[in-house]
Parts: sequence; C-alpha cells; structure tokens
Amino acid sequence: MAAHAETRARSLRQGDLLTSLRFWLQEEYLAGYCRALQQNPLYRRCYWIDALGGEPPRVEQAARREASLEEGVSSRERSTGRRRTHPQPQHPWLQALHTLSTRLVAEGRSFALYGLLLTGSGGGRSATRPASGLNASLSSHRPQLAIPRDSGSIAASWPEAATAILQALDQAPAVFALNPLAPVIFRYEDLEPLLLRAAPTELCLLIMHRQLESRLRAARRHEQQAAALLNLLRSDRWRALVPHDEAAPLSAEALAELLDLLLSQIQRHFPLVQRIALPRPSGPAHIETAPYTLLFATRRQDSLLAMNDAVCTYWRRLEEQSQANLLGSAWFQARREERRAAAREQLYQRTLQTGRALRSRRWPDLRQQLISSTFGQFTQAEHDAVIQRLLREGQVRCEWRGSRPVQGPAQGSESAEPIPGPDDLLIWPAAR
Repeated sequence: MAAHAETRARSLRQGDLLTSLRFWLQEEYLAGYCRALQQNPLYRRCYWIDALGGEPPRVEQAARREASLEEGVSSRERSTGRRRTHPQPQHPWLQALHTLSTRLVAEGRSFALYGLLLTGSGGGRSATRPASGLNASLSSHRPQLAIPRDSGSIAASWPEAATAILQALDQAPAVFALNPLAPVIFRYEDLEPLLLRAAPTELCLLIMHRQLESRLRAARRHEQQAAALLNLLRSDRWRALVPHDEAAPLSAEALAELLDLLLSQIQRHFPLVQRIALPRPSGPAHIETAPYTLLFATRRQDSLLAMNDAVCTYWRRLEEQSQANLLGSAWFQARREERRAAAREQLYQRTLQTGRALRSRRWPDLRQQLISSTFGQFTQAEHDAVIQRLLREGQVRCEWRGSRPVQGPAQGSESAEPIPGPDDLLIWPAAR
C-alpha cells in the first residue's frame, strides 16, 4: 500500500508539472513566438502539436465530462431540430490555447493559432509502430487517421499520427512538444521528418530523467530495447553510461552526455539548440531543479529570443513567489535586486569585451551570441539596455541605415532610445 501510494503521488506530481509546463510554454513562449510571426505577412497561422502525455487534473477532467454530456445533449437537440447558441467546450489543455489565439487576433493582424493534442493510442495501450512488410498491406485497409481541421484531440501517438499531421500542416509554422521516451521510445525515423521539414519548425522535446534511466536499464537486459535506443541516439556510447548497479541513479555527467548525444543529431539540422532545466518550488524561499530537461531546437532567431525571455521570466517569477509573504520578504527583495544589478554589470562588461574582440558589426548577431552563452539569464530587453548604455557612453558608435526601433518606457528608459537593427553597423573604437 505504501509503494502504491508513493507511485500515485509521484504520478500526480508529474501530472501537475506537465500541466504547468504546457501553460508556461503556451503563455510565455508560444505567445511571444506568434507575435514575431505576425510581423511577417507570409504567415497567417501557427500550430501547436502537443504529445507530452499525462492526464488533466481532476477539476479539468470533471469539466471535460460535463462537456461530453453537453455534447450528447447537443446531438439530441440537433436530432429534434433545435440548435445551441454557444460554442462547445474544448479539451481543457486546448482551452488556454483558444484564449491565447483570441488575444493575438485582438492585438494585431489576423492570425490563427490551432492546437492538436495527441492523447495516445485509442485502445489505451502502448503505441504501436507503423506496420511494415507484409503487415503494411493489411494495415493499408484500416481507416485513415482523421486530423481536425482547426483544433482538437487525436487518439494516437506521434509515431502513429506523424505522417497525417505533417500532410495537414503543409507549410504552416508549427511548434512540436513531444516526449521521445513515452509511451514507447522514438526511432530516429520518427524525428527525421521534423528535422528535414522546410517550414518554420520549433522542437520542444521533454526528457524525464526517470524514464531515461528505465530505458537504459531495460536496454541492458533486452536486445530489442538496446536496438531501439541505438536507433534513436545513432551511437552506442550510451552502453558505457549505464550504471552497473541497478539501484544506482544516473549521474549528472552521464545524463548530460546522453542528452548531448540526442542533441548532436538535432543540431545537424537546427543550428540553435538549448538544454533547459525546469524549476519547481520545494519550500519557502527555495527553488530546485526538477528531474526533467526540455530540449529546445530552432532555426529562427526570433524563436530563440522568445524562449530565452520565457525561461528567464519563469525562473524569476517562481523565485519571487517562493519569497513572497515571508517574514523577511523585503530583505529577500533587496538581495534579489542586488544580485540582478551585479549580473547586469557583468553582462555590460561581457558585451563590451565580446564586441571589441569580434569586431561585431551587427547588434542582432552579437545579441544572439550573448544569449546563446547565457541562455535564460537575461531578457532581450536587458541586452538591448546594455547596447544603449554603450552607445550613450561612447564605447561603440552606430551608423544608422534603417528605421530605428526604440525601447519603450516599460524597460526603464526615461526617454525612448534607438536600438541598432540588422541594417545598422556597429563601430567599436580600439580599447584605450
């Protein structure tokens, strides 16, 4: 009974973290990325493909049951010729996405945001691989998987639905939130269509450390599991990283090397990749790193900026919430401000040294390099404030050739100051 209670408590914690992860990615990252897409008239829609797994919290499950009951009543009303006047509720994890889509449309140019939620195989069992060989001719007679035209849930896993979803997306931008280790471990062929996709593609791959450990231990005992892991990582280096003791946890160094093996396959097609540690509050004034890692990959600079801001804001917000309403909350706030001021001063010195050393001519390129090296520590606005300070102090000059985007008062500038764009040239005087 104690073991069952511990397993259920761990499952509930995992479900809560998956729910908060979804909402954070949608509200913080996806919103910023879609606003960047809105600036380009070529893009009029974006898709969120969710295959992270998990179950909605009980409150959301109750709302979903009520929605299904209302849908049954609606079908009876349609049979009697009566119509409902309000739209049907969506899956709980898609309702927030619908709200975000409505907000984006109200902010600017017409832009559609759709969500596809993959809930796993319809039978509730582990996902099966697409058939091959003689079985392929038998599976060809099965009904084709139906993909919702706008938003909706799909009773299939990513390996089962990948082909149909990619055909439905066509050339539309899409963010893929996937779990490569569940319900069954991905093959490299399951990720390859995403790596070769020409349309704007953003990858958010969630790695649960416990799942990774279990896959490694299963690979030592079963050759089929070993072949699956070898297929995904394209290397047998993982054999030397498996702990010899079954009860020993995976070391931090071994975990980092395993993640690098997977990232090395992705980085051949996505030049901008990041390993993102996920925080969680563990007590008053204390934030710890959860046993999860988010692998983020993109080809677009605006997507990297949006994710950097999202990670930075997420960690800071959790830190502030953990220290709020405490007896010494004012002392904690003062310490936070001191640390951030010292960190911004270090960013100023690093920007000056890097700019002089590389003789960087364009601020967006230099900012991207700085963000890649200090990912999740400083927002884009803080980087822009540094270049503005360098311009004011004469540490760098700028030849303005295009329109001058400015930083608003929200970032702390008393008067609007220009920010060098991609067409403006930076000139770094020699150090005295």
